[in-house]
Amino acid sequence: MIPILARLEAWRQARRWRAKRAAMFATADLLVVSHTKSGRTWLRVLLSHLWHLEHGVPARELVRGDNFKQLVPAIPAVHFARDTRFPPETGDLVPRPDQRVLVLVRDPRDVAVSFWYHIRHRASAAELARKGIPAGAKALDLFAFATDPRLGVPRVIRFYNRWRQDLRTLPRATSLRYEDLRADTPGELDRITRFLGEAHPRQRLEAAVAFASLESMREKERSGFFASGRLGATGDARDAGEEQGEEEARFKVREGSLGDWRRRFTPEQAAELDRLVRETLDPAWGYRG
Repeated sequence: MIPILARLEAWRQARRWRAKRAAMFATADLLVVSHTKSGRTWLRVLLSHLWHLEHGVPARELVRGDNFKQLVPAIPAVHFARDTRFPPETGDLVPRPDQRVLVLVRDPRDVAVSFWYHIRHRASAAELARKGIPAGAKALDLFAFATDPRLGVPRVIRFYNRWRQDLRTLPRATSLRYEDLRADTPGELDRITRFLGEAHPRQRLEAAVAFASLESMREKERSGFFASGRLGATGDARDAGEEQGEEEARFKVREGSLGDWRRRFTPEQAAELDRLVRETLDPAWGYRG
């Protein structure tokens, strides 16, 4: 009887979660869509601090839905989502013609590695259930996870290919590659804010970039600077340390590296991941196998 009640409560929680996010979707001026571990927390911090500098919203707060817009109507309501496709109870959510959509992507191989750490050290049972991740995924080694069609690189590629098609049909949409944001953060931040109808001086853009640097975000996460629980350690640091020789796995901000995935696999394993990208990912994204 208890397992039945537990499943019922989990279903209720999932339904409330979907309903809340559907409401945020409906009222958003900007929808940021990305696979988990693609850099959306970094983008959230960049935008939040830029609006702090421009409008004086609290520096310790991060934009989430219309929380900034309630304080300053000029700031857009922003909803960060991993997709616009919900389970059958809700159905697919279709952006309004006036909504802007930003699709954030990152090399599928880097995403798969970071997602593996997230699943092992941060993801709750409720999150696993929402994302359709089997509990046994926590026990998989990295290569098994990265090549699993339900979890790793193939999953990310399906997501990217679907959104490449969707971008062609949405009237007010653009994309952002994590690698391009790393290569020219002020320039790409300027491009995205202009997409929102804003223009910020270079000095302000660079101040937001400095605030959201990897080192700065790591320190802020460890000191509990942000009021949001989105940036904070989870899990057992000792367990994480056994895996990595340090406590990094339990923190949200880890490395943010480019191409670091390759050193985590044998040459044969890396070649298999290259093949998946080369043969199945839409080349328009610019990632080569």
